[in-house]
Amino acid sequence: MKTIVISGINLFRGGTLKVMQDCIAALSAFAGEDYEIVALVHDTALFPPYPNVRYIPYPRSRKSYLFRLYYEYIGFRRLSVRLQPCCWFSMHDTTPNVIAEKRIVYCHNPYPFFKPGVRGFFLQRNVFFLCLLSKYLYRINIRKNDYVVVQQEWIRQAFKKMFAVNNIVVAPPVTENGEIKRQGNQTTGRKKVFFYPATAILQKNFEVICRAAGILEKEGVDGFEVIITLQKTDNKYAKSIYETYRSLNTLRFVGFLPPEEVNGYYETSDCLLFPSKAETWGLPISEAKTYGKPVFLPNLPYARETVGKYDKVCFFDPDNAGQLAALMKRFIAETPIYDQTEAVHYEQPTVYGWDELVRFLFGGV
Repeated sequence: MKTIVISGINLFRGGTLKVMQDCIAALSAFAGEDYEIVALVHDTALFPPYPNVRYIPYPRSRKSYLFRLYYEYIGFRRLSVRLQPCCWFSMHDTTPNVIAEKRIVYCHNPYPFFKPGVRGFFLQRNVFFLCLLSKYLYRINIRKNDYVVVQQEWIRQAFKKMFAVNNIVVAPPVTENGEIKRQGNQTTGRKKVFFYPATAILQKNFEVICRAAGILEKEGVDGFEVIITLQKTDNKYAKSIYETYRSLNTLRFVGFLPPEEVNGYYETSDCLLFPSKAETWGLPISEAKTYGKPVFLPNLPYARETVGKYDKVCFFDPDNAGQLAALMKRFIAETPIYDQTEAVHYEQPTVYGWDELVRFLFGGV
């Protein structure tokens, strides 16, 4: 029986955890009686049991980035010598120093494309340094991979220039086959609810939403509420946002939400706000589309590619709270003007969904 190793020891919450979970599920279905899947994870409690999957936990992986570097370049090499895998699939951006017949890295971290500014040093020092160093950490061993997997076409083109690699596979996330679960028709004459589901990380740009809400309150605009998924105890960045804007009557801080509760807010809200300055996809955009909801997005390549062809989208400058406030004001007055968008053209190879990606990557192993 051959061994496929999938490593994702720093994935523990949110969209990146779901990526790891979905990949393991697809690998289990692919494995049959021919492969054993060895999954290196932060905490086994985060993953359900699957046939042909064996978990190895690394609970110290998130205590320090030094642990992560040790595992990537020393510990995993020793493990690869012992397991002798036919393939090593790294799910967290960097390419480990391992021995395997085939090596693959999945890059879903936007830090090479985000500049945190000096403020980031004081609010989220780990993110600040990751943004400065990630481009160089990505570069280590990246050309030793048989495949580099990314989620968007613009990232493929950026990686070609940044790292001089051409063996890049684009795998856009697939959400419920793109089907509309419920048409998001506006209900007239009631309070409009804006929703932003995101973790408290610098690039998520909560400030522009809070400033926009403040502008509307000063103008006397009412009849709306903004729900954001952070709370002051999350981290220094979240505390800064909370302390600065908690006096706004239209802001509601609900904290981190499990997926089922996020879906409930999609159902009951009227519009998704997603002002993040750096993403490798932007999954809430796809999720909001499945509910037929209007979406207000930054005028950035990732957002335009994620939303694709859609008739309920408005773009704005992610640094311009006044511009966002104006869009929100029109929406509250039920007179939105939506922007025109175009479908994305993908080069090859491009695959859709985890089953198709796994067959593409491992079919010849």
